[in-house]
Amino acid sequence: MAKARKTFLFGRDRIATATRGRGKHEHTLGGPHDRTGTARADCNGILIHLLHRLDLTDPAVPIRIPGVRWLPLYYCFDFRANDLGYRLVSDEELVTFFPDDDPNVSPEESWPDDEGYPLEFPTCPITVGAFGYDPADLEDACRWAGVFGIGKLSARDQATAKERTAELMDGLGLHAPETDEEFERVMCSPFAQGRPDDPCLNPACPNREKRGQLTPIALLPAEPVPGVHTFGRYGGGVQLIFQLCPECATIRVSNQCD
Repeated sequence: MAKARKTFLFGRDRIATATRGRGKHEHTLGGPHDRTGTARADCNGILIHLLHRLDLTDPAVPIRIPGVRWLPLYYCFDFRANDLGYRLVSDEELVTFFPDDDPNVSPEESWPDDEGYPLEFPTCPITVGAFGYDPADLEDACRWAGVFGIGKLSARDQATAKERTAELMDGLGLHAPETDEEFERVMCSPFAQGRPDDPCLNPACPNREKRGQLTPIALLPAEPVPGVHTFGRYGGGVQLIFQLCPECATIRVSNQCD
């Protein structure tokens, strides 16, 4: 089973990590729902789980959402939905959105571990700290290209990054990218199955019909703190990707397997 890994937070060319520990701010993992709009009756009968709850007044957190202090990271582990969308109306309320066109879901309630999957995760304190990242450094830019791209590299380093990528793809017997669009699609680290390009789930948002407009804000491992296995005993390789819509501030959450 995979060991616990860090939760990564992204924003404004910065990276932070959320790990178990106590700090000045009251960040948490787990616990009961923190606002209205999260009950089963508000979520198509689906139980959603609170993962992190982050205080955005902490300068270590690189994420900002207008009018919001407390950022909850929610997800639906019930296999009746693969993705979850939610918009924070305030620190007391949110509204949820679910895809209506996903064929790969269960027709009935089921869980990663059908035997005793928790109704909520145990609460524990979380501390947020800076994680070293320089967008002008070749290695850093390649490692996090799926989040920030490589546009802050010098022209020489961009060429080097693309050359490395083409050689890697060719060595794997795959088509080597040629256009900027192909390189952007292939240079997707740290996402296990490529940078997600799903549209916003808010039906009232102009990005509902546009792909590739959402911004990654968090990457959460299957075991965000030791002993909490969000995808059950055998789901250690799953990661959750949280993306923010720049138009309406709706958050879309999806999962990938490494």
